[in-house]
Amino acid sequence: MSDTTSSLVSPPFVLVLGLDLGDQESSGYAFEQAARIGSRISNAAMHIVHVAPADARTEEVDRLAGLLRLYVSESATALGMQAGASLGLHVRQGDPAKEIAQLAAEAAADMIIVGTRKRPQLKSLFVGSTAGRVMAATHCPVFVAGPRPAPEPSHVIVIEGPCPDCVATRQGTKGSQWWCARHSEPHHMRRRHIYSYATDWSFADHDSEVCPTGTD
Repeated sequence: MSDTTSSLVSPPFVLVLGLDLGDQESSGYAFEQAARIGSRISNAAMHIVHVAPADARTEEVDRLAGLLRLYVSESATALGMQAGASLGLHVRQGDPAKEIAQLAAEAAADMIIVGTRKRPQLKSLFVGSTAGRVMAATHCPVFVAGPRPAPEPSHVIVIEGPCPDCVATRQGTKGSQWWCARHSEPHHMRRRHIYSYATDWSFADHDSEVCPTGTD
């Protein structure tokens, strides 16, 4: 390959995926999102890391490395992932947030992905969570994968159409009456509505009909 051709090859997009093998739920969310993002980038490299306790024995670290390989293989198969992107598996020891951020620095990561069992909320991320501490320790974006947020109640204002009989009453009385006979009955009064009518702006003659409640 010529120097000119080599200079045109862009570096890979590096993803660092932090997994907790003891928390299958959060790891599942994180792995799925990493797979979705990685599959959309043609030149991607992924580094998957599990952080063991600092005092873990050598045989325990070796066992976790085997579990990590098995977990990644089974998860990739379940998601139908195709081979192609380069992949590195890491088992490190120490503080999870520090070790994930440290690996991201060593790999020149473009993005870090971690998981959570809870619905990601900005406030909770910065109160002692691994995700929040990773965010504070790294300079690349951190994607926190978790369950979908529950649907929020709609805040869209819904306007009810007018009652045809009320409209006819207003037109027939030239506005002196606002409600039809049915909606003037007490059991139809769903919300407070005071209506006054007059033939001039002064209301001096009190030529009005006042009703304390009412609805269309």
